[in-house]
Amino acid sequence: MSLNAYQIFVAIAERGSFAAAAHQLNLSPSAVSHALAAYEEELGFTLFARNRNGVRLTAGGEALLPTVREVLQANEKLGQLASKMFGLETGKVRIGAFSSVSVAWIPSIVRSFSALYPNIEVAIEQGGYDDIAEWILKSKVDLGFVTLPASPGLDITPLYADPLMCIAAPGFEPENKAYMTVEELSRHNVVLQGESYGKDTQRLLAAHKVSVKSNVRAIDAATILAAVESGLGLAVVSQLALQNYQSTVQVFPFYPAESRAIVLASLSYEGLAPAAKAMQKHIVETVAAWARQKR
Repeated sequence: MSLNAYQIFVAIAERGSFAAAAHQLNLSPSAVSHALAAYEEELGFTLFARNRNGVRLTAGGEALLPTVREVLQANEKLGQLASKMFGLETGKVRIGAFSSVSVAWIPSIVRSFSALYPNIEVAIEQGGYDDIAEWILKSKVDLGFVTLPASPGLDITPLYADPLMCIAAPGFEPENKAYMTVEELSRHNVVLQGESYGKDTQRLLAAHKVSVKSNVRAIDAATILAAVESGLGLAVVSQLALQNYQSTVQVFPFYPAESRAIVLASLSYEGLAPAAKAMQKHIVETVAAWARQKR
């Protein structure tokens, strides 16, 4: 089966419809439909179940998708290696990032990388820690930002120890005036994040054997800040998540100091295509320079 059919299969799986896949690949919907039908006939089973809302992968499609992605990645790597032999830098890099990294680091990283390698396409996918780890393991992205402890099977490079802070509404005063303790959180309502997004807070509370009450669940930093600012509770956020937002919330460090370890992950550094290796090196250098400026 041709690589074109593999690309069509992956595009339909990721976009959820034939029309969206056709638009992405600059093909007609009929061409996409015919190519998929031929592929399914060759395989002897269907890859998608059709319904009014679009399509969804069958069990067979789910089983094939990671391997097909690996084939496309290998082909991409082959093309990039061939280009590099002729002094050209081309290709595509796919990166998974959680929200605070997407806001604080990604714009600068992509802008400076594109200035160095204008012929390399960069695609960003935003999600929670679990999403990003799964995308890496299933070869949906080449590189991903996650925090420790990382999922088994990932090759990681340490990037930054991001301090965890407690934020509170204007006028709030901690028991110790200038700082918070994790134990003190148990005496207040705490704004928490959804499970995949709030693992840093969950690990912090678990490490100190502290439980908290919460009647507000949020996903992004902006929602958390708004809830805390209006007096709905305290929250634990990283320093990185706070830097691009204007707010009247008070920020208190923890004592002893707490932090989350941000790392850059991939399936295997040695297995990365040249474009992804160039991006990996650029990210490490860019974050290190950013951290030095923060000292």
